[in-house]
Amino acid sequence: PEKAGDTMSQMNNKEELRKEMRRRRNDLTLTQIHDLTRKCFDNLAALPEFQANQWIYSYMAIGSEVDTIDLICDFIRMGKKVAVPKVEDDEIAFYEIQSIKDCRPGEFGILEPASYKAPADDPGLILLPGLAFDEKGSRLGYGGGYYDKYLKSHPDYPCAALAYELQILDEVPCEEHDKQVDYIITPERIIDCR
Repeated sequence: PEKAGDTMSQMNNKEELRKEMRRRRNDLTLTQIHDLTRKCFDNLAALPEFQANQWIYSYMAIGSEVDTIDLICDFIRMGKKVAVPKVEDDEIAFYEIQSIKDCRPGEFGILEPASYKAPADDPGLILLPGLAFDEKGSRLGYGGGYYDKYLKSHPDYPCAALAYELQILDEVPCEEHDKQVDYIITPERIIDCR
């Protein structure tokens, strides 16, 4: 019984933290998001794992997230192969796209690949979304667990979160099944969490 109470209390805390982090992020203007995204890209481009990997597995930004939609266009221009997620049942699979025009709104209104063949499965760098992170690599996601499942089935793929400095906290609540990120890329720095 005590453990169930702790779990419920932790869940309430997680939900409160999610609301607070959304509020903080949503306070950014479109100009700030654009400028901070460009700075994130500069730091991401300096990451050896970005330079070494031909494949980039990127989330599709919504709302006030670091804008991967702009970044994906840059990745493709650089000659990277880009795969983006599609929700299938209770999991995600990544499919290669040649352009943002290859995507349509899917589940939750997030852009997904519109037509596709087999899922991309070559080693690559995974870019993760999230609401909050700490310097140990703990990540507070949106609560669906999609990325945790994907990371568990691809443990050798390096993963980096794109975030604003306001999303970096001293400590983020996490559970055993939560997968930690290898890097956090902010406009100001690269945090190596390994």
